[in-house]
Amino acid sequence: MSSGRGNPVYEVAVVGAAGFLGGAIMRAFAAAGTGAVGYTLGRPMLVDGVVAPEARSVRTVVWCASRINPRLAVEQPHLIDKDRADLDDALGRFSTWERPPRIVIFSSGGTVYGPPATPPFVEDPDPNPVNDYGLAKLMIERHVRDSGLESVALRASNAYGPGQKPAPGQGVLAHWMSAVMNGEHVHVYGEPSATRDYVYVDDVARAAVAAHAVEVAPPIVNIGSGIATSLNDLLEALRPVVAPRWTDVVVHGARDTDTAHSLLDVTLAREALGWRAEVDIRRGVEMMWAWRQTQ
Repeated sequence: MSSGRGNPVYEVAVVGAAGFLGGAIMRAFAAAGTGAVGYTLGRPMLVDGVVAPEARSVRTVVWCASRINPRLAVEQPHLIDKDRADLDDALGRFSTWERPPRIVIFSSGGTVYGPPATPPFVEDPDPNPVNDYGLAKLMIERHVRDSGLESVALRASNAYGPGQKPAPGQGVLAHWMSAVMNGEHVHVYGEPSATRDYVYVDDVARAAVAAHAVEVAPPIVNIGSGIATSLNDLLEALRPVVAPRWTDVVVHGARDTDTAHSLLDVTLAREALGWRAEVDIRRGVEMMWAWRQTQ
């Protein structure tokens, strides 16, 4: 679809479109037949404080750009300030529009919740994050809500799938698959009985589509599988997929950024967005391994 000036008209802008999650979100909007324009560090949405022309028609901005992960939030806290500054610039411009867009921001369902709350975690607006990364994500959530713009914080649990690369302190399956490919030891941090809520990246991307399409969206929505998977379970899902390759498993103590158990209550996502995870862990691991072998 084009405007009278010959420029494409888009419904959605995706900031962070070159990333693991952002790429999946762009594909999900394309599959849904929704026009989405993507922005990256190389192609920013704001240049000298001016919003790119093709973004000015959008009804929704999906913000999945981030410089931090659990380790970097501790080791390089200045990156948190950079993330917030980028978002501040954009929010300031959007607030001046006659019809400001809905802001869909991705938060961390795996780290914003902690004791005294117990899993499965429901959408608490004032949770106790388990680490600095979770705290940073929670502060950004609140900052967006305080802007006065309509917003939805999607608290995604542990996303995995094709396109995910090993990162410091993040992406357990990506690390394990790289180790298997290279004939190195698989390293497990924390008790093998520790559980996480793993959700396939394409399922997470569909949640962004749902958050755009729904007429009224809640301010906070958990996005996860709703299934607790232990590290042992994850190892057992991986073994047959990579066979006959395998290597020794080395177990280490938990890191400061780790939590013992994490599981999201995803009832609200189903009821308010009509969304649910569709890819189970075994099928997801198979598809991620198939992609990893092409790299």
